[in-house]
Amino acid sequence: SYHCHGLIPVGVSCAGVLLESHVAFHTWPTEGVISMDLFTCGSGKLIPTLPSIQQLFGVKAANKDADDPMMMWSHKLRGFRKGFVPEYNSRLNPLDADLGFEILGTHNFDIKKPLVSDAETDFQTVDVYEVMNPKKRRLSDYYKSLEDDGSYESLHPEFFAPDHILLLDGIIQSTRYGDAPYHESIVHPAMITHPNPKRVAVIGGGEGATVREILKHSTLEKVVMIEIDEGVVNLS
Repeated sequence: SYHCHGLIPVGVSCAGVLLESHVAFHTWPTEGVISMDLFTCGSGKLIPTLPSIQQLFGVKAANKDADDPMMMWSHKLRGFRKGFVPEYNSRLNPLDADLGFEILGTHNFDIKKPLVSDAETDFQTVDVYEVMNPKKRRLSDYYKSLEDDGSYESLHPEFFAPDHILLLDGIIQSTRYGDAPYHESIVHPAMITHPNPKRVAVIGGGEGATVREILKHSTLEKVVMIEIDEGVVNLS
């Protein structure tokens, strides 16, 4: 069942219920804002519905100079699990890890977009998210970096792009802005200490960043990366 109310002077408020699931939305036309709450008790996943929600509700204003609609969203697990369901193991649920708390559950990102969502390899689940945290980078600077106007931002777009976060089984593994410092620190001290490194084996190469840093050394003759999960390498 569903029910809608018109608001004064403009706008609408609607709620729909199906068994124990519901959807509700409220509109503020003069502000160009729609808020929505979508709750399901089923086993279906809600993240794949985001493009459809944005297409249906992200209507651009009639003004020809209007900006494209933006969607800010968060995803939270509700209900009782740990301690109430005897067989429940939070470590087997990526949504109960960093993915759920640090990415999906955060509502103040200026950009949050799944690039790879819930991809299953033979060994684990892979997620990659593009995010922009307003505490670290400004959305206006990012848009400026996309212009060809000779500004500092446009000449150095790598400093203003959204972060990319790789998660395995819901646990953060690597980020765009943390990738280089981390892999430089684990590779170059050992490579510089060796008098003449020629052959290197990398056990657990993951997204390939360790090999990237190793290949910066000109004395190398052979590098072998050994990774149990080919799916992670291909997705990276």
